[in-house]
Parts: sequence; structure tokens; C-alpha cells
Amino acid sequence: MINIEKGTDVTDFRRVYRTPKTDEELEREFPQELTISLARESFKLRYGENPNQPAAVYRFKGISLAEFTDIRLAKSGKGGISATNLMDITRALEILKYFTRPSVAVMKHLIPSGFATQNNEESLDELYRRARNTDARSAYGSVVVFNKPVDIATAAELTTTFVEAIAAPDFEEGAMGILERKEDLRTILYSNLDKLPKFIGDDSEGLYDLKVLSTGRVIVQRPYLTSIKSVEDLVLDPLVRNKDGRAAVVERDPKPQELNDMLTAWYINFGVRSNGIVFVKNGVTVAVSSGQQERVGAVEQAIVKSYQKAMDRQGINYDPIEGAKKRLLLSSRPLENAVMSSDGFFPFRDSIDLAAGHGVTAVIQPGGSIRDYEVIEAVNRSKMAMAFTLERCFGHF
Repeated sequence: MINIEKGTDVTDFRRVYRTPKTDEELEREFPQELTISLARESFKLRYGENPNQPAAVYRFKGISLAEFTDIRLAKSGKGGISATNLMDITRALEILKYFTRPSVAVMKHLIPSGFATQNNEESLDELYRRARNTDARSAYGSVVVFNKPVDIATAAELTTTFVEAIAAPDFEEGAMGILERKEDLRTILYSNLDKLPKFIGDDSEGLYDLKVLSTGRVIVQRPYLTSIKSVEDLVLDPLVRNKDGRAAVVERDPKPQELNDMLTAWYINFGVRSNGIVFVKNGVTVAVSSGQQERVGAVEQAIVKSYQKAMDRQGINYDPIEGAKKRLLLSSRPLENAVMSSDGFFPFRDSIDLAAGHGVTAVIQPGGSIRDYEVIEAVNRSKMAMAFTLERCFGHF
């Protein structure tokens, strides 16, 4: 069907989902008894996830990372930081740690409602506007997290709408004076973002991701680390064989901008709940779908949101029933030339066909579906590019 020499054969990758760890591997990572020491932080939380849930913050004892990644209040606002504020900040850092260029995450309920990274030479305030305006409704009452110091222009822009809290490594001279005018606004400082482990092989000794269950049990897993350090780690020409041995390989190579957006969208997916879909164009999210029960449903939701938010930006009165008709009033399709990232493989080709029909030109996904052959056929039919990461990035809770 296609020149097979072009492709990297990933037919057997789906076996990773069926291969459990050996007893020896499990014992080495997770002994029969695991003792974890925690020390309570000095700063207080107003409450936990809800006002009727008292809460406190603890850090892992004896781990240097917990010491030098200091998170502290610069301006307390209305009663100090809440558990949800801290969760939003930490979740944003899990995305921002992958970006060295100026970037901003607008967080709402542990999900980025908008994200922007410098694509050319955009200023920090312009990046914030783009991230906020991805979904201006959701950005109301958000937590905004930057990977660079907040300057005066950005501080001024932050005061134009209601923001719950702002976190940054620093605030330039004059910026705090502007933010002080918002009495209820909290500002938070953090340090050493670049020291957070992010890639497989980074030192994460003693760090655990704990999932506490209501049955008196705790799931203990290692922190999520990725093998994707740059676009060079992506499989840009994945080849798979069907059950008859016929090969299908992605025909079109991604363009440079598509590659950059693929990597951006993949990293953003680390901060999205599964099933998660992220659309990105020119370094800015177009739409984010999070926590859906079906893969194609997540794609559908993200597409609907992309049109809804585009209509919001153009002042078109959106109605959930009439929206399908009113999208024709838009000056352009919001997903034209966007890329799509999926935190898990596509079980069917329907998601690809749907995204292509709305202008998406490139896809990044783990691969490993029993129908990867059909997915690649769908990509080629629409002249799309597609990269495999050969790793999944599910986040459930």
C-alpha cells in the first residue's frame, strides 16, 4: 500500500498495556511495608476542597525537592490560600516545568482553561490575554500561573477581570503595587521550577504520587515522567500492520509549526483529566476537553467548545441549541490548522475523521490501539500528519 521503508514499525506497542511488572520489579520499587514521613508546612490553609473540610499541607520529610520548591504567600487576599488554590498552582507547575520560553496557564478546577507559550516574541501580557481569552468564561475566578516574573503590563492586564490568585517565580518592581489594588487577590511566589523532575531518568527518589481511597487503602505510584524531551523523541512516521500483515504508515511529515504545537499540546495534556483532548494553534490552546467517558466524546466536546469560545470572542450570542447554525457567522473556523493531542490512543478512526472535518491538520497520540491501522488510513485520507509518543498520560484524580 505504502513505501514500507519510510515507517517506524510500532505494531507491537499495544503489548505494553498487557505486560505487568514482575514480582521482582514490584518488590524493588514497592516493598511490603512502605514508611513515608511527612512534616506539616508552616502556612495555613483556609480549608480543604470545601469549607466544611479542615485541611493542612504536609511535605515529604528528608527530600530536598520539598525544601527548595518553596511556595509562599506574597499577598494573602481574602483569608489566605485555600487547598484548591494550591492544587491549581501545583497542577499548573506540572505543565509549565516543560517550557523554558515565557508561558502562562490559566487554571480552573485543576484543569487549564487556557494556556499560551511564546511562539514568536509575544510579551507576557499578550500571552496572558491569549490564554485567558481561549475560554474567558471559565477564566472568571481562575488561578493564573506564570513561569516568568510578572511585569507591570501583565499585572495591569490581570486586574481587568476577576482572578482568584496569581503565582509566579517573582514580581518585577511596580507590579505588586498594581496588584495590591485588588483587595481579595492572592499572590503566591514559588521557586526552582526547573528542578522539578519531568523526564524519565530524572531524580525522583522518595517522591510518590498517593491516591487515597475511601476504603482505607492508598494507591502508591511513582510521579509521572515522560520520555518525550523534544520533537526528536516522537515517532513521526509510525507504521502498523493489520491482522493480515498489511502495512500502513503515516505519509505526511509534520510542518515545523505543527511539530512545535504537537509538543506543546502533549505537555498540556499532562494537566488534563482523562479522557483528555487538547487543541493547540500557534502555541495557544484553542479548546480543552477533560474527564470525558469516551474518546470520541472528548473530541466532540472540544470541537463544540472551540466554536462556542470563538463565538464568545466575536460577540456572537451563543445558544447551546442554535449554536450549530450560528457557527456559520464566524469569520473563520477556530480549528483551522490546529493540532490535536490525545492522552490515550484512538480506539476507532471516528475521532480522526471528525477532527479533520473541522480543519485539524496534525495529531499527537500514544498509539497502541488494535485499530491503529485504520487510524493511520484515516490520517492519510485527510492528508494529516500524526506522531506517536509510545506512552500514555492518563490522569484520573
